[in-house]
Amino acid sequence: MSDIHITEKKNYTLSEVIDLVKQTLDPVSEKSVHNELRYSSTDVYWLLYDMLQYVNRNVPGEFILLQTQKGIYRVTYAEEDSAKQKSDRKLKAEVNRTARYLEELTGRKPSWGDKE
Repeated sequence: MSDIHITEKKNYTLSEVIDLVKQTLDPVSEKSVHNELRYSSTDVYWLLYDMLQYVNRNVPGEFILLQTQKGIYRVTYAEEDSAKQKSDRKLKAEVNRTARYLEELTGRKPSWGDKE
């Protein structure tokens, strides 16, 4: 196995990190030929999904694991602006859902809820 050098006072680009991950996984892949453990399609999906969630927390924009057909996935990328718009829509929907719930409880709609 080759050495993996990680310098403490250096910041790495995503591309450099991906190269280090590949360098780490290549020997694991070579040795896995002798490993009888099997992974379900669900295991593989969640591994990829979780990896993209980690990446999305650390890069602008959003990578999405999108199912195109049964058993076929594609990684798509949404620019930072569209990812922010999606997040804003989700937040607004949650605020409005809370406003409706408070209206049901109190009979009065909060001033910050959607105007209908």
